[in-house]
Amino acid sequence: MIKTLARIVVGGAYVLAILALVGLLTCNLRLYVPNPPDPSSKRVAEEVWAELRFLRHALDRGAGKDMQQLFPEGAFFSHVLYGLAWVNVGLQSAPDSPERQQALSEARWTWETLGTPDLLRPFVRARTLSPDYGVFYTGWRNYLLAGILLLQAPAQLDAQELTIFEEQCDQIARALEANPTPFLQAYPGASWPVDTFPALVSLHTHTQLVDGRYDPVIEAWMESLHEHLDPHTRLLPHLVDYRTGRQIQGTRATSQVLIVRFLLDIDPDFGIAQYQAFRARYVVYLWGLPGVLEYPQGVYGQTGDVDSGPLIKGVSLSATAIMLGTSRVYGDVTVSDAIWHAGELLGFPVRYGGMKRYWLGQMPVGDAFAVWSKTAVPWLESIPRRTYHPIIPWWWRIPLNGLSLGIGIVIVLMVRGIERVVCHWKSE
Repeated sequence: MIKTLARIVVGGAYVLAILALVGLLTCNLRLYVPNPPDPSSKRVAEEVWAELRFLRHALDRGAGKDMQQLFPEGAFFSHVLYGLAWVNVGLQSAPDSPERQQALSEARWTWETLGTPDLLRPFVRARTLSPDYGVFYTGWRNYLLAGILLLQAPAQLDAQELTIFEEQCDQIARALEANPTPFLQAYPGASWPVDTFPALVSLHTHTQLVDGRYDPVIEAWMESLHEHLDPHTRLLPHLVDYRTGRQIQGTRATSQVLIVRFLLDIDPDFGIAQYQAFRARYVVYLWGLPGVLEYPQGVYGQTGDVDSGPLIKGVSLSATAIMLGTSRVYGDVTVSDAIWHAGELLGFPVRYGGMKRYWLGQMPVGDAFAVWSKTAVPWLESIPRRTYHPIIPWWWRIPLNGLSLGIGIVIVLMVRGIERVVCHWKSE
């Protein structure tokens, strides 16, 4: 009886140790998965297809509604980012390829869902709002429609889609001309500067697809934008008074990381300058991992909110995930590759049934942000060919490898210790 019990104890210890060691090995191997294809290569990472399959599967089963319970625009983002990821895939595929046609089909499906009652419900159609339903809803939806048109042959644009696109561009342009500041309302009385940027990319897309009738609006908007930078960071503020442009809340990463991504397709020179300034003050190497601070370096004591999520030593996980895409479109390979690999470590990806999901598929909106970032590519401009000052050291994985090795040695020593104790117990 005693010998049997001893064998069970030792055997159980070995099983647990093996599982722990396999887990450590798996985590370390994830840090060395192949680098993603460079956006300029026009190749899509193989795993992207599996992630898109999971997202469509989840959205068909009501994941958007589930995410709406957690975030103010959870349902909208879950859908629109899925469609935008497909636009990115299509732009990196040959014009007549099956991949381009599938991308166009999925992006169109997404655009239709954005007009359904469930997706419209959080947005208000008030007389004080221009464009209709606020610039967040109209801007992102028109941005997706711009992408759908970019996937089509210039001489064969769908007439109905083009008509809707031009109508929405007119709404946006009129709203910008009538507003005393460059920042439109997303909801009655509330304006986050980031929400106007997708709308501006759609106007700039009109210039490429149709004509330059909105160029004066874009130029005036850019001039006004320079007058409303945060005096402390020289970046755009997070929250403002839409009537006066008065800053209510200074620069924050969750909005700025999106702003600089959109800026590349509006004003590349200004976008590069803003990206470099943002990168210098917000991107950090912390505890062996890359991250993006929600507030500028040197600002302490701030807490997270619904936009940023919980902060870990000031780092916003949501801003870090979005930074993957932003750094890709600016050709900042060191940062984008480090965030890509860190995501494979911390996101606990699971792949089965031809689908890949993070966090066991319990947070599809996170998967949507991830795949939109992984597929990121400029729509209207080229990737800047620049050399960036290194922030993430080339050896950033080594401390994590060393920590894992140390934990592994401790596990082995503990098992051997248990075995010796049990053997001594059996001999008595």
